Amino acid sequence: MNGLGRAAAAALLSQPRWISRLLRAPAAARAGGLDPQLAALLTLQHRAGIPAIETLPIAGARRLSDEGLAPLDCAPLPMAQLIEVAGEAAKGRPAMRIYRPLRRGRGLLVYFHGGGGVIGSIDSHDAWCRSLAHHAQVQVASVEYRLAPEDPHPAAIEDALAAWRWAVENAPRLGATRLGVGGDSFGGYLAALIDQATSRPAHHSATLPGAGGLPPPALQALIYPLVDFTLSSPSIEGNGGGYLLTASMMRWFRGHYWAGATAEQQRAASPLFAKAMPSAAPALLVLAGFDPLIDEGHAYANRLADEAGAAVEVMEHADLVHGFVVMTGAIARAREACLQLCERVRDRLA
Repeated sequence: MNGLGRAAAAALLSQPRWISRLLRAPAAARAGGLDPQLAALLTLQHRAGIPAIETLPIAGARRLSDEGLAPLDCAPLPMAQLIEVAGEAAKGRPAMRIYRPLRRGRGLLVYFHGGGGVIGSIDSHDAWCRSLAHHAQVQVASVEYRLAPEDPHPAAIEDALAAWRWAVENAPRLGATRLGVGGDSFGGYLAALIDQATSRPAHHSATLPGAGGLPPPALQALIYPLVDFTLSSPSIEGNGGGYLLTASMMRWFRGHYWAGATAEQQRAASPLFAKAMPSAAPALLVLAGFDPLIDEGHAYANRLADEAGAAVEVMEHADLVHGFVVMTGAIARAREACLQLCERVRDRLA
C-alpha cells in the first residue's frame, strides 16, 4: 500500500475509538434505516477527511479505490489454484485471474469489477472474488478490462465480450459446464451487456459486435448495476449525497468513460433502454436501499421479467449502500448479504 491509498487507510485506522464503535455496532439495530455500522463508517469517513474520488487525478483515484477501503475488506480466502491469464492485445483479450476454490462444482462465473469504467481492478476485488468462489463453490474469472480515460467506450465492452469468448472456449479444460456472468456497479453493466449481446444478437449486431455465435450465460448476477447512463432516475439525486457513491462522482465517471459522446449515444448504450427484449438469461439483481442506482435496478429487473420473460430474483438490502461487497470484513450486514448472494449463485451454477 502506498501514496494516497496508505494515507486513506491510515486515516481510518488512526481513530480506534470510531473503529471500535463501528465493529461493535449491533447488526440488528437500525439508524434511520441505514445499518448502524455503515452509519458509523460514514461518520468516520467524514471525520478522517478522506478526499472524494472525483476531486483526485486519475492515478490518485485508482490508488484510493484499490487501497483506501482495505481495512474494511475480508481476509483473502485460500484457493486450490489461481490461474493468471495474460492479456493479448493482438487478439483483443484482456488479462484475467481464475479463482479455483477448494470445493467447486461445474460452474464458472465471469466477473467484472466495479468502478465506473475508470477505477477498480482485479486487485481491488481480489478478496471479494475469493469469497465468491469459496462460498458459491464456483470458479470465478475476474477480468482486467481496459479503463477510461485512456481507453474510453467501447473498449471495456470489447474486453468483456473477449473474456466471455475465452471462457466459452476454455470451459472444457477448466471442467466447467455451466457458465454465468456477474459484476458490481459498472461491472454489472458489462455483465448485462454480455446477456444482451448473446441472448438477442440480432438486436445488437451493430453496437455490440463480436458476440455472434456465443451462447448466452446460464445466469447473470448483477450487483447494484449501472444500467442507465442518463442518470435520470429519482434515486440518483435522492441517494446521491452522503452514501459513498455520489451523484457528482457518477457524473465524473461518465465524463471520462464517454469522452464526448452525445446524450443519445449514452442512452442507446444503456441496457435499461434496449429497444427490444424478447429474451434474457435468468437474473439475480442485488440492490442496496441507500444507493443512487436502486431505482434503475428495479426498473431493469421489471423489464427482464415482464418483457423478456426471464426468471428474475431481486435481493434488496434496504439498509446497505453501494459498494458493500468490499466491506464484508467490517460490516456484518454486508457479509450477510454477500453470503446470501453466494448461496443463490451456488444453487444456480454449481
